[in-house]
Amino acid sequence: MNRLLTKYLIFFTVFAFSQDSIAIQLNYLIEEKQTVLSNTILKESSKLNDTIILDFDKSELLIPQQRDNVTKIIMVKEKSKIDWLKYLLPIFTLILGIILKEFFEKRSNKKQIRKSGERWIAELYSLEEPLKRQIQSLEEYLEEHKKEDFKIQNLEIFSSLGGDIFNSLDKNELIKFIELNNKKVDFKEIVKISNRTNVYLTMLIHLSETLKENFNIYKTETSKHITSISLSLQLFTGALRDYEIEIEKELNFDPIDDPRLKPIIELYDSQIKPFLQEGNFNPFVLKKDFFQPIVAMLFMLRQDTRTKELSSSLTIGLTAIKGLEMEKSYFSENLKYIITNYYNQLLRLDNVINKIN
Repeated sequence: MNRLLTKYLIFFTVFAFSQDSIAIQLNYLIEEKQTVLSNTILKESSKLNDTIILDFDKSELLIPQQRDNVTKIIMVKEKSKIDWLKYLLPIFTLILGIILKEFFEKRSNKKQIRKSGERWIAELYSLEEPLKRQIQSLEEYLEEHKKEDFKIQNLEIFSSLGGDIFNSLDKNELIKFIELNNKKVDFKEIVKISNRTNVYLTMLIHLSETLKENFNIYKTETSKHITSISLSLQLFTGALRDYEIEIEKELNFDPIDDPRLKPIIELYDSQIKPFLQEGNFNPFVLKKDFFQPIVAMLFMLRQDTRTKELSSSLTIGLTAIKGLEMEKSYFSENLKYIITNYYNQLLRLDNVINKIN
């Protein structure tokens, strides 16, 4: 609006100035013609023999004038007509140039808005396939995660759902594009459509970040519990050696066949020794096949205070395994939550795009 008012002010200023110039020239012409006429009438009234009648119908006049017996000829030319086109053409050219410039600017801006908006639409459409694949990947991971096999698989996380590509897109251009495609819609509703789109993307980013965070927490806590189980087995190995020495002192011979010690050693040799070197054990299998049976054996020996260190080491291991079970359960619930929300985002995608269009 300001630019339009400026144009009109320029036009009227130039036009007024041209009118003043024209009026001055006309007044000057009239006054000069009246002077010549008055001189002519004066000469006619004198009725001298050498009086010359002047004809103003011609474009030029030759007026003889005698002074000191010297005749001078004065040429009088009629003022030419005002060339209006000469003054108006630059004004019209200026105005036309401004109008054309603004027209092409608007056209260029509209093209830019459409180009930017189509990029938004294309990027939104490109989310559909990664969403489907992410859901499928997480569902397969969850099925494997439910098994007792203790193996942390690599979690496939699609970076295209992290929203990085949308950081390079202009949100103001999105509003302009929505407004361009919904000219009859109130601007408040246009802003709501834009906000819903941004909320949709924010939710996707949140899910992606939550998935990464939960997986990292799961790996970190699992590693801590595995370390505790390894420590538990090391302590148990040392406590078992000390208990064996105490039994040998009591019997004064090799206690390998002592009923208090033999079942413990046999279970230890079958379930623990194979994994002491590599540490590649399944804590859930150990809980069922080693820790629980050993606890039952030590319960029968609870009155023997020499088994105290054995029981303490087992407590550390069982506590760590319980922590693993809880982390496994937490991560399963988090995966279910993320899968559900990813599925909802997939269902909403078409609606979000249609609102923009």
